[in-house]
Amino acid sequence: MKYNVNIVEVGSNVEDMLKTGLLILFNQSAPEDLKPFCVVTEENKHDGQVESGDVVTIVGCTYKVTAVGNIVNENLYSLGHASLCFDGAKKAQLPGHIHLTPGFESDLSNLGEITIK
Repeated sequence: MKYNVNIVEVGSNVEDMLKTGLLILFNQSAPEDLKPFCVVTEENKHDGQVESGDVVTIVGCTYKVTAVGNIVNENLYSLGHASLCFDGAKKAQLPGHIHLTPGFESDLSNLGEITIK
């Protein structure tokens, strides 16, 4: 396990962000003005390098990592921050993006956990 956190809050604008295929993660240190756009998580208790081919599970639904930006690992483990893009891109569009297979299906109303293996 490379990453494992519990979701503690889902921002009020997250559903609108998901319509564009984007889910923003941040730990509880997220600035207050960004929290409405984020899935806020507890601190991660694991480490490892997230890379293409890994599997991300969000509240019981799995997605394959297709591309990883060059600062994802630094930001994910220091701030709990990454932008999850459900577009299947083979090359990261921005340094903080994790691209995943398309079709977000997780139910964030139940909160739950996010893992990366």
